[in-house]
Amino acid sequence: MAIKILLVEDTETELKFLKDGLKTAGFEVETASNGSEAYKKVYTTAPDVIVSDIVMPAIDGYQLCRMLKNDEETKKIPIILLTVMDKKIDTFWGKKAGAQLFLSKSIDINGLANQILATARRYPVKDEYKDSLLKMADTASPAQFKLNNVLNDLLMKSIFSNEFRNLNDFLNYERILVEKLFSLLSSFVEYHVAGIFFASPDDYAENILYLDTLGRNLSKNLLNDVCYDFFRTMEEHKEIKNLKFEVVRMLLGQEMEYQISDFTSKIVIPLVFDKKLIGGICFYTRQDVNYSSFGYFDIMISELLAIFKMKYQYTEKEFMSVLDGLTGLYNRRQFEIGLEQEFNRTKRHPSDFSLAILDIDFFKKVNDTYGHDFGDTVLAAISELLKKQTAAYGGFVARWGGEEFLIIFHDMNGDEAYVHLNEIYDAIKNLKLNYNDDEVRITMTYGLTEYDLASSFEDNVKEADEKLYLGKQSGRDKIVY
Repeated sequence: MAIKILLVEDTETELKFLKDGLKTAGFEVETASNGSEAYKKVYTTAPDVIVSDIVMPAIDGYQLCRMLKNDEETKKIPIILLTVMDKKIDTFWGKKAGAQLFLSKSIDINGLANQILATARRYPVKDEYKDSLLKMADTASPAQFKLNNVLNDLLMKSIFSNEFRNLNDFLNYERILVEKLFSLLSSFVEYHVAGIFFASPDDYAENILYLDTLGRNLSKNLLNDVCYDFFRTMEEHKEIKNLKFEVVRMLLGQEMEYQISDFTSKIVIPLVFDKKLIGGICFYTRQDVNYSSFGYFDIMISELLAIFKMKYQYTEKEFMSVLDGLTGLYNRRQFEIGLEQEFNRTKRHPSDFSLAILDIDFFKKVNDTYGHDFGDTVLAAISELLKKQTAAYGGFVARWGGEEFLIIFHDMNGDEAYVHLNEIYDAIKNLKLNYNDDEVRITMTYGLTEYDLASSFEDNVKEADEKLYLGKQSGRDKIVY
């Protein structure tokens, strides 16, 4: 059976020339002299390939192509656009319209026939698909109506995307960005509670789920349940600690007695880029809503992903500036900031915390014996061990300088911290490092103090350092508390 072509050309002499040449080449040829007529004939002829001029009155080739490719009924028919235009921008628009090929009108008839044949073989249209088109011939919408729908859809998508992209100016101002996002999302998404979460590359950072209740005064128990439900989904991608929620806009008034089971519809969406969790959003409502059927759902997720990606990369850049390059631990300056924050937190919410300074024994001898490269290996190995040992209880670890490290033990008095420091002591003693065929054992000395809020930051660090010095003077390889 001959391949059927729908040839669209508004110039009568050009149409006759192409029709005769393609018939001679063995194709069955149907013709249309404009885009509107061509749209109707797609349904009445069910072609294998459409070959269309671009420059035509009313509905041009780009618009015809976009109309057909925007509809499930006709999108599988391959389209070749012919034009005298040869600038890169013309090819760009041809591809964006969805055309399979963009050819110059100067191509000879044999070359065109070969391209049509290759296109038909590469994008075959099944008989059942063509039969379905023929059955819809009497009910197909007029071309102008379809074109208006396509243009309106493209306009709406452009406006919709721009609304999100206008928020890029607020990437450095998290709270403002969250408020702007909720203001935008609430204008087209139905919800009673919505959540936004920005993940951080910093494992010690607070993980805040920002919640919007649209001004409703909802119970803390309900919001806790939403927070738990949300982060349970996030933890499929990354273990998350230090969880909390924060309501962005909630008015005072009578508390509404909702339960999380009252939310008949919900959607929780982790946002992942390059296999890393960069954030997430959620919507909960008492209405029956199929969120994924929302017309611009995919665009919303795509635009949110772009915003969250840029926000994460900015945070990651800031985070890298506070790390020690060799060990990946916090640097001294960031430790001082962290210690001050812990000091202030403990004053607001009275609790204990403790501070330890650790020093590698005879590290100069390690460098002199095995070289500085191996010394760097020792520092990196100990740093990794300290991060692993303190991860379970959220210990804050930093490199103080040289071969010294510091640890903050959150919510622990000296006796409790001493237990964990003993576990670190044992792990260091059992750490095996190899230099060529030699096994190298490392020991450390530890100074531990329970933090005294009545004393200054400097005095507390000094006290821990004095205990460390006492340990060195009395033989090293020990904890002094």
